[in-house]
Amino acid sequence: MSTILKYFGLILKWIFIIVLLLFAIATLLGKSYLQTLLLLLIVFAFFWWPAAIAKKWNKTKALVIRIAFIIILLLINFIAFKPDPKTSIYTSESGKGELYRIYDELQTKWPDDTEDIYINIEYGKVHVLACGEKTNPPIVLLHAASMGAHSWAENLPPLLPHFRIYSIDNVGEGNKSELADATRYPENEKEIADLYVHILDELGVESAAVLGASNGGFIAQCLTYFYPQKVEKLALFGPMGITQLSGASYFMLSLATMYPFGFIRDWVENWAFGADQNVHQKYGEWFSCILTSTIPSVAQPVPMTNVQKQNMDLPVLLFLGTNDPIVGNADRAKELAGDYPNIQIEILESGHLIAVEHANTINNVLADFLLGFEN
Repeated sequence: MSTILKYFGLILKWIFIIVLLLFAIATLLGKSYLQTLLLLLIVFAFFWWPAAIAKKWNKTKALVIRIAFIIILLLINFIAFKPDPKTSIYTSESGKGELYRIYDELQTKWPDDTEDIYINIEYGKVHVLACGEKTNPPIVLLHAASMGAHSWAENLPPLLPHFRIYSIDNVGEGNKSELADATRYPENEKEIADLYVHILDELGVESAAVLGASNGGFIAQCLTYFYPQKVEKLALFGPMGITQLSGASYFMLSLATMYPFGFIRDWVENWAFGADQNVHQKYGEWFSCILTSTIPSVAQPVPMTNVQKQNMDLPVLLFLGTNDPIVGNADRAKELAGDYPNIQIEILESGHLIAVEHANTINNVLADFLLGFEN
């Protein structure tokens, strides 16, 4: 037993050291050199301790003094180097400018007559891409996290002839919506729903079909649950709100944000986008800029409860990918989504951005779901 405890303690020690070293590297990249030295001193205290202390006191007292020294240094680190209040989701103005440049480039894939609409909200302002005949019934598109309203370009063909399209930039992420205060944003399901019903009211949308990808799928489910009169049909693409967001997802995105090395960004991009090179070609530059230039201020998605799903009896179309590291196991997600009373579930061999990776297949099924025929 003592041997097991010894090895367990050794493993914990090395985990703690590795974490400290990673933070030290992050502070070095952030040019907080004194904090870097302090963290390295803590790591050094794990590896070496003056022999004179061990000789002066017995082994137990020497260990207590060593631990106390490390704890004091950690407290100094937390107190002296407490981060400044967050003032922007962007790490720099140049990064924001680059993101806007890429956004404008991606928006060229939309129709030439696409309108840029800005709506004032209690948190700042929201940007909406709008296209299609104004006399057509409305449809609302809610993009995946770390993407943007522009990212529905591949799915416009079956929608344009029949709908007035409103694609909304989720406020608090890197896009053309803007928070007035980076520390104030919708923080729970009801606040998210309240925000989006306000946006729809400002757009003059009484009710509409709603499409949501990834975190946009979570937003769409919040809107549907709290304001069912606003949503006629719901189409979800690898959505949050079905399964629990894994610890690996938090770790990967945090890693790329804290350590802006090219190989780490590429690693995270490959993890998030999957193997389809077409997805990387279209949105790789955008995603890389998001990782290096933004620290989002958004609520973390949580799974909808069984009761919530059971109370949403509208027609629901759900697309799941077999290789989606963010949603997770497709069969498990399908089982959890079965609580929706009126749901159609399609599972494709795909990564997370399923609506981009399998646009042709998606568009045909989507047209049939929305309009009753295949495009």
